[in-house]
Amino acid sequence: MDAVAPAQDPEVLRRSCSRFLSLDHRLDPSVALGELAAYAARLGGKADQYGEGDLANMLEQRVAELLGKPAALFLPSGTMAQMIALRILTGRSGCRRVAMHPRAHFEEYEARAYQELHGLTATRFGSYDALPTLADLETLLGEPVGAVTLEMPLRRLGCLLHSWDELTAIAQRVRAARVPLHLDGARLWESLPFYDRPYAEIAALFDTVYVAFDKGLGGLAGAMLAGDAEFVAEARIWRRRAGGRMLRMFPYLLSALQALEERLPLMSEFHAKACAIARTLGTLTGVLITPNPPHANAFLVTLPGKPAAARQARLDIARETGLWLFDDLVDCPVQGLVSFEISVRGATLELEDQEIERLLDDFRRRCAASV
Repeated sequence: MDAVAPAQDPEVLRRSCSRFLSLDHRLDPSVALGELAAYAARLGGKADQYGEGDLANMLEQRVAELLGKPAALFLPSGTMAQMIALRILTGRSGCRRVAMHPRAHFEEYEARAYQELHGLTATRFGSYDALPTLADLETLLGEPVGAVTLEMPLRRLGCLLHSWDELTAIAQRVRAARVPLHLDGARLWESLPFYDRPYAEIAALFDTVYVAFDKGLGGLAGAMLAGDAEFVAEARIWRRRAGGRMLRMFPYLLSALQALEERLPLMSEFHAKACAIARTLGTLTGVLITPNPPHANAFLVTLPGKPAAARQARLDIARETGLWLFDDLVDCPVQGLVSFEISVRGATLELEDQEIERLLDDFRRRCAASV
């Protein structure tokens, strides 16, 4: 293995690496656009005009069919899609309070856009370290709520998923309360192996669904909202208001269509690789895997160490081997332990389990020396 040149800036060092334990390969724009051009020539279809046209229709129809929903709408980002969904659902309900997990993407990755941009408020749905339960739902339904949201899988808890029985029980109770239920399904595609059910059967539990085209699908960017025709028609107006009606979207539309064709069939392979890595790492002294076995293509690794030492060990291994282990640590409330995420995507499939075990054991030993 070729070592990379010394670097002080972690992002500079990351870009210099040639292999990655998590995520996908670093994109070469000329190569990526060349592949996209070849796919466009094979697929056909004209460039869109403000997100309208052959390619948009093709993509929206494809996702609507996959999710079993009457209609779908492409948006340039997941955060925009999520905010539009919440705004419409709370408007329908006449209540601006949204039920969400305390570690939901809304809270930890979107800078509380629901509050700052739309004046919505949040009510807690579930405890900090566990998935929301039916009992949690009964508690929050004691006050008015405009929408209930579920993130599947819940990334901050290791991409954890409800059992099918738990999920259906929550959905049925929300429906009985006449409250809309929204799915943050940014990683819904990656959840299929766990449930072993069609996407449409999962999505049928929810009034509205958001899915992403980056993440496991590896697309350039973009998201989709799906629901009934009235919801999507209103979302189309909000897309304009939110500045998401760009003159040309065809690179993102093409990338999403290509991802659905080429990457969607790999979800089971990603999950199997994640389970194999988790089994291997679980044998290392002091290493904890959450959840074990993984529910999706990602999981958390927790081991003894201090944050500063863990980040330095990640950089040192990258310099020595040319392999990037993970982007950053995940919050760990227990002093003397550090956590990080392994997310299996395209680049991970090229690594042998034995090499991953050796590198993570080396990382473990470097971290343990700091305790």
